[in-house]
Amino acid sequence: MKLAERVTQITPSATMAVKRAADELKRRGVDVIDLGPGEPDFPTPEHIKRAAQEALAQNFTKYTAETGIWELRDAIAQKYNREYRTHYTAENVLVTSGAKQALYNIAAALLEPGDEVLIPIPYWVSFPEQIKLVGAKPVLIQPKGDFQVSADLIKEYMTQRTKALILNSPNNPAGVVLDRKQLQKIVELAQHHRLWVIYDECYEKFLYEGEHVSVVECDTERAIAVSSASKTYAMTGWRIGWSVAPKELTQAMAAVQSHTTSHPSSISQKAAVAALTGDQSCVQQMLAEYRKRREFVLRELRAIDGIEFTVPQGAFFVFPNVERFFNEQIKNSVDLARFLLERHHVAVVPGAAFGAEGYMRISYATSLEQLREGLKRLREGLAQLYE
Repeated sequence: MKLAERVTQITPSATMAVKRAADELKRRGVDVIDLGPGEPDFPTPEHIKRAAQEALAQNFTKYTAETGIWELRDAIAQKYNREYRTHYTAENVLVTSGAKQALYNIAAALLEPGDEVLIPIPYWVSFPEQIKLVGAKPVLIQPKGDFQVSADLIKEYMTQRTKALILNSPNNPAGVVLDRKQLQKIVELAQHHRLWVIYDECYEKFLYEGEHVSVVECDTERAIAVSSASKTYAMTGWRIGWSVAPKELTQAMAAVQSHTTSHPSSISQKAAVAALTGDQSCVQQMLAEYRKRREFVLRELRAIDGIEFTVPQGAFFVFPNVERFFNEQIKNSVDLARFLLERHHVAVVPGAAFGAEGYMRISYATSLEQLREGLKRLREGLAQLYE
């Protein structure tokens, strides 16, 4: 079968591939500890579910505007104005079926074939693939030490064809957080060269050290903030994300969306309104639990010979270097992840999925009981390989 060339150039999501492999073993009755997921293990808070039930009871089941319902767009705009001292209105907001669609809308609305987009390593798996899907070129930035990105480093990779830069803070998979000074210098560089800054801040509420700085605090003219309800409110399956951008770009992205998914689920949109405007103590409760899990995982990893890692400041992942465990049979991170899953029944995501060969992502978005057993299996598996 002859497929479109743009499709043959993309790589299926490695994180979803790990999930499929783990699920297949589980279906065969194998007790798998899954440390791969990039989603909260908490249930969606009750007040959010009640809002969805009320929407159903009121038969709020018709099409909505392609931009999303005004009530939700306004709630998102007010969130940014309140937290980041901006002056957005609902017209700056496009509600999408998850942050992933928001990012694709941006690529489709902004990029021409041949345009270059700078993406620091490690990156979320879909960043380069979406860029390739619209005919543009991802240019990967190799960071220097601890995965920190600076304006000077970014400048080394810029060319006449550079159109945009994608930043992710807190970073998935490494948990690295951009500080205010770093981000301000990067934004100033982008402004000078008329580049767009696309800023994925889906883990903004899960921070353990420092503060979260949004790109819109530094610039609103050529900056696009992307986030979602998925992580903050444990709503991954509800598929609600958004972009906050200049009005003209928001209108263009809405046009793209009108010919793809039309709009997110009407019920999910009502639930998201309740999430953003209701009691926020649920977020703090999740953060407190993640903090406990993070400390446990870091303590356990420090006891494993051969593992090195940067302490994550945010998100709910640790991203250790595992090159010392490679040998003639285990040649790379994919081999190591396969070995750990098939032989020790613990699932992790290989660093190659994020452009960082030699690393692996461990998620602590699961219970302490699961973490305890999963890290025990991980330690036993790695001990067989370490010399």
